[in-house]
Amino acid sequence: MSSFFRILALSILATLGAASASANIAVEVYTFTGRCTDCTGTGTGTLILLANYVLGTPLSAGDLYSFNYSSNLILDLSIHNDPTEELSGILPVGLGPANISISGANGSFNTNSDGTWSAFNPPADIGTSGVWSTESATPTPEPSALPLIGICLAGVIFFRGKGTAETHSPD
Repeated sequence: MSSFFRILALSILATLGAASASANIAVEVYTFTGRCTDCTGTGTGTLILLANYVLGTPLSAGDLYSFNYSSNLILDLSIHNDPTEELSGILPVGLGPANISISGANGSFNTNSDGTWSAFNPPADIGTSGVWSTESATPTPEPSALPLIGICLAGVIFFRGKGTAETHSPD
């Protein structure tokens, strides 16, 4: 009976430990930089898409993880977990200027293949020489998956211990 309580305690600890850790969701980070014509300096944006997006294919809201834009006029235009978010356009292979439209409850951001762009929060930013670039895939924490892993681990430990106890029972 004491082995049952040891396994139970170990199962609980494994589940709690797994819940406190975090799994990862693969994402791809794209950076926008453009020269402001109504603001000072540059406008910059970070578009984070789920890693299953393929360059050169149409974008959709299902690809969007988050978008953030800032300049000296718009300190933070953020679109993340927004039920009204929309994303359309195509990020070209090799990147550079692109026709992209991103909108949500907090505002909108648009870029064009001629390099012109605009952001509306309000106030509005407009500019030229807008280009998209990327580096590499970046993992983002997804903590909701690990409790399941902990429960599975606890089950393996429990059934392994049960099988061991049956194998070593005296005659």
